[in-house]
Amino acid sequence: MLLYPQPKSIGRLGKAYDRPQKTICFFVKAPSDRLKNAVRNLGFTLSKRKAGSNLKIDTAEPALVESEYTLTVKSGKAEIVSRSEFGAFYGLITLKQILEACPSSIPNVGIRDWPDLMHRGYMLDISRCKVPTMETLFELVDFLASLKYNQLQLYTEHVFAYSRHERIWADSSPLTANEIRELDQYCYDRYIELVPNQNSFGHMERWLRHDAYKSLAECPKGFEHPFSGWKPFGSTLKPTVESANFMGELYDELLPNFRSRNLNIGGDEPWELGRGASKSRVAELGKHEVYLEHLLRLHELVRSRGHGMQFWGDIMIEQPELARELPKEITALLWGYEADHPFKEQCEAMQASKTGFYVVPGTSTWNSIGGRLNNAYANIESAVYHANMCQAKGLLLADWGDNGHHQSRLLSLPPILYAAGGSWDFNGMLEPDYQTIAVSFLPKSVTKTEYETIVQLSDISVHFKKPLHNATWLNRILFSKPDDHAILAKELSLEELQSAKSAIKAIQATGELELSRKLLAFAAKKGIAIVKGHAAPSFPVYLLNSFRKYWLRENRPGGLDESVRFLTDANP
Repeated sequence: MLLYPQPKSIGRLGKAYDRPQKTICFFVKAPSDRLKNAVRNLGFTLSKRKAGSNLKIDTAEPALVESEYTLTVKSGKAEIVSRSEFGAFYGLITLKQILEACPSSIPNVGIRDWPDLMHRGYMLDISRCKVPTMETLFELVDFLASLKYNQLQLYTEHVFAYSRHERIWADSSPLTANEIRELDQYCYDRYIELVPNQNSFGHMERWLRHDAYKSLAECPKGFEHPFSGWKPFGSTLKPTVESANFMGELYDELLPNFRSRNLNIGGDEPWELGRGASKSRVAELGKHEVYLEHLLRLHELVRSRGHGMQFWGDIMIEQPELARELPKEITALLWGYEADHPFKEQCEAMQASKTGFYVVPGTSTWNSIGGRLNNAYANIESAVYHANMCQAKGLLLADWGDNGHHQSRLLSLPPILYAAGGSWDFNGMLEPDYQTIAVSFLPKSVTKTEYETIVQLSDISVHFKKPLHNATWLNRILFSKPDDHAILAKELSLEELQSAKSAIKAIQATGELELSRKLLAFAAKKGIAIVKGHAAPSFPVYLLNSFRKYWLRENRPGGLDESVRFLTDANP
């Protein structure tokens, strides 16, 4: 019998009994409407009387820790005992897995279980062109709930429909206040906290490119980005009271749509800090002190609105001793997405500063087209291990969409599954080759063949000996422009490209995964031409049409044209 995430303790109690046709739930203690909804959503039937029920739930056991539950199945009847309704819900998820795994007879078992990490979250980037439809988001929430995640964040820069800022989101098909409330309720009924997320310092280029907001920019006339060259408009708000108050106005419209009492204010990668409006202040105090000063301004806004603040920890971890000055209710998010990311050193530094923190590994799907599963598994495993060693508050799995969000959402499903198992029970964490688990616990709409295709697409990245940071070589080739080809030709290996091309050709794929395969095949063909000094091939029109078709099946139209331009600009 396969259960996932793996329970802490499971024991057989005797022979199996015939599986009941219907599971009828009786509550010892009056449940909330939330738990009643959860029971119904999982396919169980409620009963007001004990007689006739074959599932009993008791949420009044003080000896158990928060989110812990026991599940006893004996003589064809089940009993879930927990301290909280969260524990009861997790027990119901496990019972549902048992029933699905045992179509004819149910084994007598005794389970005691609880999560290693209290907070187990997933964050999806919806600000790099791709905003999912509500139906897609509901499917995502159901998948997360089935794996006992309890937090969801939607990374936002400009895709909430702020009433006074339509010029910012007009072409992006944003989430409206009503949609957020509907999604929040859907999450709530599945014991998931929908945490508001609004970047509030760096990554504000979607705002600062417009004249009406340039007065808030650190560098309103543009700046030299350390990786991608000159940018004609700023990306970072100047660290002033004026900028903080502007964000406070946005919070006042955003936060009432969420039940959550947390807010992720972002704050990562303020590239221009100290090069414009704050130049003299940074010269006087130093970049990190100025950053901390503004972070505390934002915290006061968040605190005064009754929320706890989360922020990306990349700047603070450069001088972790400054974290001692943070109020204890602030949570740092320590992110890093490579297999060798120094989670050990960063977690130990945050633990020493007595600052609460999450670890944030990634799905390794962005900038890849085919994914990087081996990297994702190693990255997640390291993050979870050091989170446990250093008593982190939780894990947040990041799923980015850098540079147009061209990868299929299907590529993210195995890393989501892997992080669920590790954050619940690290000692029971499975090896990356876990096909039986994946086939059993991925959404039922994903077939075994599709899972195998996802693995094969990911394996293409290992044909290249020199890894890229947060990207694959074929993705880099696909989006390379003619001016880049001479430099790229010196870095590429013809033998590696030909090997990758042969492997891609051998993959049997369908649907959106076939689109991914064809994009990789085109990239390999383009790379070979570049190395040989030939003209790059023309980008097939049918691939653009296919890309548009699959995008619109699960996502809103806003951002699609921009995403397509990444392809057409690189392949004229």
